[in-house]
Amino acid sequence: MTEPRGQGPNQEEAPTIQAAQPEQPAQAAASAALELRAAKLTDVGLARPHNEDYVDFSIPSDPRQLAQKGSIFLVADGMGGHQAGEVASKGAVEATMAHYLADTTHDVGTSLVRAFRAANQQLYTQAEGDPSKGGMGTTLVTAVILGRKVYVANVGDSRAYLINRQGITQITEDHSWVEEQVRAGLLNEEQARRHPQRNLVTRALGSKPAVEVDLFEGEIIAGDTILLCSDGLTGRVADQEIATIVQEAQPPEAARRLVALANERGGNDNITVLIINAEEATPTVRAPIPAAGKAPVGRRSRLVPLVAVLGGLLLLGAVAVAILATSGILPLPFLQAGTATPSATMTLAPTLGPATSTVEATLVVAPTGVATPTATLVPTGTAGVVGTDTVVVSPTVSPDALPGSVTLVTPTAEISLTGVVTFAWVYGPGPLPAGYAFQLVIGQGEPTDPNAHTVGSPTRDTQRSVDLGHELDEPGDYFWTVLIIEAGLGGSEVSRAMERVFVYEPPATPGPAAAPTTEGG
Repeated sequence: MTEPRGQGPNQEEAPTIQAAQPEQPAQAAASAALELRAAKLTDVGLARPHNEDYVDFSIPSDPRQLAQKGSIFLVADGMGGHQAGEVASKGAVEATMAHYLADTTHDVGTSLVRAFRAANQQLYTQAEGDPSKGGMGTTLVTAVILGRKVYVANVGDSRAYLINRQGITQITEDHSWVEEQVRAGLLNEEQARRHPQRNLVTRALGSKPAVEVDLFEGEIIAGDTILLCSDGLTGRVADQEIATIVQEAQPPEAARRLVALANERGGNDNITVLIINAEEATPTVRAPIPAAGKAPVGRRSRLVPLVAVLGGLLLLGAVAVAILATSGILPLPFLQAGTATPSATMTLAPTLGPATSTVEATLVVAPTGVATPTATLVPTGTAGVVGTDTVVVSPTVSPDALPGSVTLVTPTAEISLTGVVTFAWVYGPGPLPAGYAFQLVIGQGEPTDPNAHTVGSPTRDTQRSVDLGHELDEPGDYFWTVLIIEAGLGGSEVSRAMERVFVYEPPATPGPAAAPTTEGG
């Protein structure tokens, strides 16, 4: 696997990834058909009140578009609080998918990078024009599979993996502060996994007017699996554990087991997985083509009348099936294959065990490299369809109790602070309901611990001035956030804003005064 190469504004070349080589000759492997099986699952986790992740995929129904653009799979992890994070992740996925599929003039890799940049500009413009979207951004990792070719692009710390019998390989490179420390040799992998600043990304869609995109290119063979996920999974489940589960189970079951394991270990973040399995397609038996020439004299073929009878029976059966299907008596999954994007939504009750519903799809890649969908978006489980197509698990504390959420305003992220600082935030839409209050939190520990590093008493004001020299013991990196607590439950947390990071620098201490000097004489 080669080193990733960033795609700046004027860069179009892509680094490559190498899939495991098959045991059979390469020519035979290339001629065999592949069947792709995909499943996606997203879960709010156990610590956050809202799911700011978003996952989707599209298998074009038009055979010509499918042959040119392939199928696209996307996972995003939003940031900026309930009013911004959810908007950013969903907007990035939808905009990237739309721009990529609409671009018919560029090759796949170039088209994918251009789609990322278009989505970034769209989010950035939206945030600039709406104060409630301040700090909005999102990670995004995307895979496009066209025949046997795979193209992966990413911004942020959501990951893509290649999993096969040779093990698990991380395709993407995290764009995060802790990853930079690991590459510099200042942190090891275990320290990075537990570091308080592990959620601080150095690249995101929507945070700046331009974005650098990493692009990877490779091929898949039967037995390969592509996994896309948010850091809610990788922050709690080790790579080898991920590989073991993916290799032991089919995509829907593997997705449920991965989400359940992350929740068993704390579920401190939203958790999203999208698994795409490449398998050998079931061979199709075709009749041999007869040699050119006339039929022997004196023999009359019975094939034509037999075909006519069979054709008539099939026609009658097709008409009957069509009548039943259009009347709703007989729902057929392949009748939904004309929908380019999924249209089913499932809402599940919270559970600490494996989730019970996923959205999955099957795609057959023909030997020529042209993919043809066989069944699109076949939901499993018994969850009710309510509107969009994301599988959502309800939070332990329902956010329905509040009509709005809190968004941090000042100070902005990643700046140095000293002395007395005014922390400000906003709540909306509407005023904070009676019986609730804000609680400012500052600290260096786990941001998900609502009892650590509280500053002052709960308040209904939307700002608080803090003497950092009095509150903080030493210089370094800190986070701040604001909780909404319900006084009637003894200060229990109901929701919180996305944390912001700052650097505390104590005021310079003046040195001792210089001793007076006199001129000798």
